Amino acid sequence: MQLPKVFWNYFSFFSAAITSVLVATVAIDLIEKTSRDQVKKELLTGGATWADVETVGLQVFLIGNAPDEASRFNAISLAGNVVDAERVIDQMNIIDNQTVKPPDLKLEILKNGSDISVYGIVPKKFNKSALIDSLKEKGKSSRAVRDFIEYSSIDADQTWAKSIRFGLLVLKKVSLARLEIKPGIVKGEVVAEDLEQKYLLQKQWASDLPKDVKQKIEIKSPRPLISPFSFRMTKGEGFLRLDACSADNKEAASKILKEVTKLSGKKGFICEVGLGQPSADWVKIVLSTLNALSQTKEASVTIINDEISLVVQEMDLELDFQNMVQKLENDLTDNYLLDAKLISSSDSGSDMGESIVLTLSPEGLFQMNGRVRFETAKTTLTSLAEAKFGKGFVNNKLKIDASATQDWSELIMFGIESISLLRNGSIKINNSGISVSGDSNEANIAVKIAQNFYGKLTINQPLKTKISYVEPPKIVEPKGPSDEECLKDVQELLNERKITFEPSSDRINLDGQELLDEIADILRECDELSLEIAGHTDSQGREEMNLQLSQSRATAVLIELQRRKVLTTNYVAKGYGEVEPIADNETEEGREINRRIEFKLASDENLERDQSD
Repeated sequence: MQLPKVFWNYFSFFSAAITSVLVATVAIDLIEKTSRDQVKKELLTGGATWADVETVGLQVFLIGNAPDEASRFNAISLAGNVVDAERVIDQMNIIDNQTVKPPDLKLEILKNGSDISVYGIVPKKFNKSALIDSLKEKGKSSRAVRDFIEYSSIDADQTWAKSIRFGLLVLKKVSLARLEIKPGIVKGEVVAEDLEQKYLLQKQWASDLPKDVKQKIEIKSPRPLISPFSFRMTKGEGFLRLDACSADNKEAASKILKEVTKLSGKKGFICEVGLGQPSADWVKIVLSTLNALSQTKEASVTIINDEISLVVQEMDLELDFQNMVQKLENDLTDNYLLDAKLISSSDSGSDMGESIVLTLSPEGLFQMNGRVRFETAKTTLTSLAEAKFGKGFVNNKLKIDASATQDWSELIMFGIESISLLRNGSIKINNSGISVSGDSNEANIAVKIAQNFYGKLTINQPLKTKISYVEPPKIVEPKGPSDEECLKDVQELLNERKITFEPSSDRINLDGQELLDEIADILRECDELSLEIAGHTDSQGREEMNLQLSQSRATAVLIELQRRKVLTTNYVAKGYGEVEPIADNETEEGREINRRIEFKLASDENLERDQSD
């Protein structure tokens, strides 16, 4: 069947319409792509790399973050060079640089043994290599130091360099640390090996800290192992003395000392905190014994681990003593053993018998007086004393008496051990007990002495101690020459000779090398010296070339000193060129004088040298 003519007319019309739409779409895409590519190319060529382009039909959209108004206007102009300016649509943002604050200067240093990591933001003029060398320390080049340091565009004041220097001093003394260093302040935490090192660090930092730098460093120390875990207190007429105190933690120590203060009416007692308590009931047991002690007139209580010794020398009634002991036993747990004795007046007033007296002078001279039964005992005690005090510092006046009523040989041995802990003092041993008196440089020395005699005394032999704490003398470590003395010695060499180079070169000649050997010998004896190596030239040649030559010669001297094992962490090499003559450049003799290397003390900013040096 033949289609009507009208159908073919409509078919032709629709086909033409569809074809027109397809052609228009392709044309628009081509125009958009061409405009976008051409504008993008123009922007890149004109330096507007931050800008991007999008096209919709004939419209060209500029997008992106312009650094400033001039950059935005430049991008619009560049786009207008390619397409009609009316087609350009501005959708760009302007970054306000004035509101962008540069990051604060900060260094964070993590140290774990030989593993060190450094993070942070430092000034643009900062000698990172000097910092890394200081962290590695002299003779420890195998130490690993990882740095994640970024540079800031800002400068730092002098407190930044001082803070860095103090932080490095802190890190040299510990194996575990986390420090945060900012201009004028160093904070963080370190781990001390023990309490002794903790006190030593606190004392040293107090003297090393610069006046305009603050420190907030927490020193953590592992709790020591206390063995044996002990508590000892003596009560007499008008006095109460704490000879030994141990606790598992600060809270437990505080509870014990609170009761001791209540009982004595005085403050200032010390309780050692550490590991090793025999049971979780330790504080309860100590408080119970203190309650028992409060009911007596004269007594002493000693707790060594899980054994308790209560010696009462004066109490109103025997019945009161029995009631007190019964209550104390009821308070004790099964693992504690109590040995309680009441010494009658007749016992305490019995004849003291023979005595042994040990004395130690402030000069270190040790003397023994008394009687022992056997020659072998005297020989053994002499050998022990000489091992403790030195052969020429022992005067043994012990006499041999086979008829002596008591053999104190064993107690004398422990007495020698105990008196060696004192600076000076005396120990008296007899039937009535042992009395120890003297001076000590250690605050809690009575604790160790009580432990020495633990289990060696009879119930009628109390241990009495009267020891005064004396602050140990300050040990002045020998110091090397001062900075000024070091510089003076170097300048004396340079006054006689000069470091010389090959003509128009930074290569040091043989005479200069020999002089550097002597200078290095001096500088190796100077610790933490901040030194500037200054290079100077005459006025021959261009000024710029002279400046470069002076800088390269100063750097060459620095490198040669490093080769000679001189610690140059705080050294800086600087060239001055021809601008600081000390003689007339018009004469050959004057020019020879002006070509020189000088040494002078550098400022505190020795760690803030230009990276290009």
